[in-house]
Order: sequence, then C-alpha cells, then structure tokens
Amino acid sequence: MAELPQRNFQPPSRGSSGSTSWVCVIDDEQYGPMEFRELRLLAIDKKLLGHHKAWQLGGNELQEAASIVGLIPPEKKWVDEPPPSDLGDEDPYAPPKVRTIADGPPGGLYLPHLRPTNFLVFLLILTVTVGLFYAGWKITDPEIKPILFSLAGLGLLCWIFTATVYLHRAWDMMHMFGASLTGSKAVRFLFFPIFNALWSFVALFGWAKLWNQNVKTHPGLAPASKVLRPFFFLFPILFLISQALLIVYLFLQEWPVNLKDQGHLIALGTWGLTAIVGLICWFQISRSINFLARKKS
Repeated sequence: MAELPQRNFQPPSRGSSGSTSWVCVIDDEQYGPMEFRELRLLAIDKKLLGHHKAWQLGGNELQEAASIVGLIPPEKKWVDEPPPSDLGDEDPYAPPKVRTIADGPPGGLYLPHLRPTNFLVFLLILTVTVGLFYAGWKITDPEIKPILFSLAGLGLLCWIFTATVYLHRAWDMMHMFGASLTGSKAVRFLFFPIFNALWSFVALFGWAKLWNQNVKTHPGLAPASKVLRPFFFLFPILFLISQALLIVYLFLQEWPVNLKDQGHLIALGTWGLTAIVGLICWFQISRSINFLARKKS
C-alpha cells in the first residue's frame, strides 16, 4: 500500500461538513479525511492499531480505534485460554476486561455513525396530529375547519416520515451484524397500500427476530434488552385489517363517527389498537437503536 498522505489540520469542531469522513492519528501524525472503508484498509494492513486515535468529522469525540465496531479486525486465537483453576484467584476489584472488538466497551457495543432516536418527539407528533383531527371534526367554522385538517394531514405525514426513518436506522444497524436486508430495502415497500401490511411481517417481525437472536448470541449486545416479538407479529395483522376497513368506508363515502353504531365502534377500536401496538413496536425499535448509538461514558 502506498505511503499515507499527511494532512496538517486541527480536529474538526461539532457541526462541520463531511460527517461521513474520518481522521486518524498514527505516530503523532494526522491523516485524512478518508472514507470508513479506507480507514479499515489501514487497520487490515496493520498501519492503524487499536491504541491509535480516530474521530469522525462532525463530532468532537476522540476514540481509540479498538472501540469503533467493525474497524480493527479481531485476532484469531488458535489456543483457547484455560479456565481459572480457582475463582478466588480473580481480583474482585479488577475492571472489566475487553479482549476483542466483539466484546465492545464495558457498556456493550457502540456504533459512532448511528444516529439516536427520540421517541418522545415521535409520540408528541402523533398526539398533536390526533388533536388537530379531533378539533377539525368538532369545530363547525367553515374557514377554520380546512386549516385544522390541513395541519393534521401535514402532521400525519411528518409522523409517517419519522417512523420510516427510525425503521431505516434499525435495519442499517442490523446490517452491521450481517443482515442481508438494508434500511432502504426495508422501507421501500411500505408505501404500497395493502402490500405494505404483508411486507411488515418482513420489515418488523423479521427485524425483531434478528435483534433478539443477536442479543442472545453477540457478546457486545449482552447488556441490551430483547424486544417483545408478539407485538411485532400482531401489528402487521392489525395494519392489514385497518387498511381494509379504511377502504370500505372510503367506498361508502362516510366516516365512522357514530359511537352508537357497532360497525363504527369496531372500525375505531381497530384503528386505535393498531396505533397502540405500533407505538409499542416503535418504542422498542427506538430503545434498541439508542443502545448502540449512545455516547460512551
């Protein structure tokens, strides 16, 4: 490999451009910016070692290369270490030992490029949207009603966009653990009515299955929490029924607002239950993303 190019500049401040590029320090010399794959080539060639420092443009955090998941290739051990003969020989006050990058930092794995989520904002957008729809339904003023419904529609689009972004991050996160489905592939079919409910079995239930499997088998995810898979299985079913009811009422050209009508109550109850189960699923997705996107203490 050719000699590394030397760049003379100071570490970038937060908010600078080129957030996908990386900079490293090798033998007191700074190199970069470069793409992550170029940084990994340096690690494969043994020019970038675990104790060397690296950081991503757009952040102030200086990290050891060994703490960045997927950067330093793990060393193969041909001889297993014998177990300790006596548990009393171990120092109970010794700090946790990290043997390989698979073990990660003491708090579990950490993906510095993964952006965290904010479930409270996600929930607030939905609450405001429902409130605007309800206000538009109650108010009889012909000038204010269309404004409220327009704002509610805009809020609904914002909420759907946020949900899609979170699911995209969740699959990109699993792609780091060998999942064949990427974030863009997981969300592209969610915009086709009816079919998106069937695809939810892959995009949601499939994700939950992979996450629980990795939490169980991957040492760096040992501190993480598993998700409740029954909710991820129930949501696609409710989502399909909800869309079918919506199509029926659109064909009948009416809106289920009569609480004394059993058919209207079934439709409203199904839509409400679908929203609740969906919120439970996305809460668990957000929690899982934030586990890997958190800042190290």
